[in-house]
Amino acid sequence: MYINKLFLKEFGKFNNREIKLEQGLNVLYGDEGAGKSTVRDFVTGILFGINKSRGLGSGRDDYSARKPKGGNGYSGKAHVTSAGRNHLLERNFNMTTDGATLTDIENGKSERLRTKNSYRGILFDMDKSTYVDALNVEPADEYGDSDKAVCDFLEKYLHNIRETGCSGINKAAAIQYLENERKKYDNKKYLMQIEELEAQMDELGDVDKDLEDIRKARREELDAYNMEIARLKREARQLVNEKDAEIPDEDEDRERSHIFLEVEAIDDEDEKKEKKKQEKKSKKLTDNIFVIMAVGILVVGLITLAVHLVGFQKSIQQLFVICTIAFVAITIIDGLFRKGAFDGDKLPSEEEFQRTIYEMGRATESRTVRVEIDRVFQEEHDKKLDMFKFQEHDAIEKRDAYYELKEKRDAIFVDYDALETEKKAIDKAIDTINDLSDSLAARFDGVEQSVSQLLGLISDGRYTEVKLDDDMHVAVEKDGHFFRAEFLGNDVVRQVYLAVRLAVAKILDDEKMPLLLDDVVDVSDERQLTGVFKAISTVDTEQVILLTSDSELMKKLEDMRITCNVVTL
Repeated sequence: MYINKLFLKEFGKFNNREIKLEQGLNVLYGDEGAGKSTVRDFVTGILFGINKSRGLGSGRDDYSARKPKGGNGYSGKAHVTSAGRNHLLERNFNMTTDGATLTDIENGKSERLRTKNSYRGILFDMDKSTYVDALNVEPADEYGDSDKAVCDFLEKYLHNIRETGCSGINKAAAIQYLENERKKYDNKKYLMQIEELEAQMDELGDVDKDLEDIRKARREELDAYNMEIARLKREARQLVNEKDAEIPDEDEDRERSHIFLEVEAIDDEDEKKEKKKQEKKSKKLTDNIFVIMAVGILVVGLITLAVHLVGFQKSIQQLFVICTIAFVAITIIDGLFRKGAFDGDKLPSEEEFQRTIYEMGRATESRTVRVEIDRVFQEEHDKKLDMFKFQEHDAIEKRDAYYELKEKRDAIFVDYDALETEKKAIDKAIDTINDLSDSLAARFDGVEQSVSQLLGLISDGRYTEVKLDDDMHVAVEKDGHFFRAEFLGNDVVRQVYLAVRLAVAKILDDEKMPLLLDDVVDVSDERQLTGVFKAISTVDTEQVILLTSDSELMKKLEDMRITCNVVTL
């Protein structure tokens, strides 16, 4: 990806300033204070945005540093080419959530951003931190006035970026911080409380099953008792319903080992059903007057049809029909007489009257009987019911106690789970840091050799070997011995600084993003300058933007006829 044009509407000291760039090497020249670092920050800002600090940090951050007075037009544009397509990037720096838009210049259509205010996932996948650390090379003087300060920065820079991919994050410090944070979420006391409550719950056992077993046993006892009582009641009903049964009136023979149950002799449902069946069986079909008349009419009809089919004379046919009707009528009337249908209010005989009185007496007198029950049986039943009642009451108390413990445990478990979630998140963060560190360590295996080769090009072969120890101290070979860089002078320190930054850019730039170099080329020898540009060309990028205030460098570029796009700020 490379930038074709920048438009700074209101950004830092610039107002409606357009800067045209090209693919390859671009040199932006300006005196001190001309705005070189402002352009560098704008390139980073237009691609990734500018974070706005809050609280005590507000007012001293990059957002505030580049915001113009008034700030209503704090925005800009950029034309970029990515994967052969031209895009227009527009960003309003005053809007921290919806300030970025992306337009396809060829068709004029606005492209939807996958993440608000970010072009990641569409134009590039690199994050801002990696871009700033790898491809945004600031002057060495920004990290200290002394050679030792610059070397200390390089040590920290290499150590952190090799382990975490970010120059500002130290792996050991980050993990230590996370482990300290993890201690704040210690949930062992909650776990002990939960285990204690669960132990008490286990002692109570399966309270629901215990209660259900007791109630089931109580129901079975009641069912058995009721079945026995029902059997005795049936026997009592049979006794009292017998026609000549004697109904006792007193408990003359009550014994201690027996008790008596008074039972009313009422026909049970089975007996009622049986009586109805018997009544239906006892009724004859010929007892129904409508059936008798229907049969008579049927006989008359059949005789009439038979006479008509035989072909008798009409008078004879009428005679047959009249005789048949008379015969059927006499037969029906005789049958009704025999069944007493015309008897009227005939007085019953003396025997029938006495029987009726007896039946009415049987129906109206007290029909109860004292059923003898074994006292031991009754007392055992009562004791069992009392026992079940006590057991049920005890089981209910245990159940209530169980669920009270469960409620306490669940409440504590919510707090425990919240802390456990935080601990797992921290553990995952630590694992992620370790995995990332292992991955980066593999990528940085050849960093020592890369720095050595780049330093050889930058120093025009004067220094060709560099050693990096585990703490990333940089030692440079000179006359067969290795010396810390700060002991070899200012020029060597700056050459080592550029070599290290370019080596990191080679390792981390997988997307050919623009390489920004701000006042890091400071050489007076043309051969050495050629080596510097050879070193820069080893970085796999489509565009280099070199910012400089060195007028001598501009003359050398012109004298050496190095192809580049020059912009004067």
